[in-house]
Amino acid sequence: MQENEIEKEDQQENEHHHHRHHRKKSKLKSVVYCMMSFFLSLVLFLFSICIILMFTVFSKDYMISKMNSQGYYSMVKYELQTRMTDLVDASGFKKEFAVNFSNSYDVKKAVDNYIESFYSDNSTLVETTAFKQQLYEAVKQYADQENIELTDEVENNVLYFINEAADIYVNQISIPFFSVIGKYLYDARNTLNIITGSLALTVLILVCIMYFTNQFKHRRYRYICYGLIGGALATAVLPTFVLASNIIPKVNITTYSLYNLFVGYFSTIFYYMYICVAVMLILAVISFIMYAKYYRKYRSA
Repeated sequence: MQENEIEKEDQQENEHHHHRHHRKKSKLKSVVYCMMSFFLSLVLFLFSICIILMFTVFSKDYMISKMNSQGYYSMVKYELQTRMTDLVDASGFKKEFAVNFSNSYDVKKAVDNYIESFYSDNSTLVETTAFKQQLYEAVKQYADQENIELTDEVENNVLYFINEAADIYVNQISIPFFSVIGKYLYDARNTLNIITGSLALTVLILVCIMYFTNQFKHRRYRYICYGLIGGALATAVLPTFVLASNIIPKVNITTYSLYNLFVGYFSTIFYYMYICVAVMLILAVISFIMYAKYYRKYRSA
């Protein structure tokens, strides 16, 4: 009788020890999976940033589409014509000369060639040779119409006028903030592709580990949901701060064409970040629904 009681006490002690050991092991697994969820949220945030950069800053089509949607070409043409008119008026020409010349020049082609240079590893300087030749021919034609003799002194004045006009042309066609990052675009494109692919692979590996190494299905989806929510919140911080503080419209840029392009360019990038946030939140909701479904089955088992 006494021996049976001793055996029963030993069995209870062993069960208690096993339960305590299982509980410690379960807590340790929870900590590991929570850390993996945090790492997943970080990788998702970086992956979202890389994807957005690929389709915006590193995309020539994105830049040109923003120029079209913001009316950039027509604004540049108007500003070029206005500044040319002031130069022509100060140089003694009739104002109609500047109007006719500005209207005949294909500003869109010049801007597109300038943008093309940033994405093809070519020189990022604005080409002025064709501009100067066309302007010189226009001045000669104007001189013939007005019976102006092109003496050496007049020729020197014409060359000075052409150089001044070329400087105006370069300032209107070039984009200051784009010139700063342009030299890095071509070299960094392949690196960005490698980083983006590596991040995508890391996301896949983390999700597979959390899914296939967890015994309980509801916990699989719970930790994946944590990672998705964390990634969405991290991605939403920057655009929310920038748009809420109204920093972009307060940027001081000299010409209206560049200001309008700048605001549209970066505002759309931040809206794209919100699209990534929305995608992650939708996936998080789906994961939560799956978690709730399997959790009910787990509780009822």
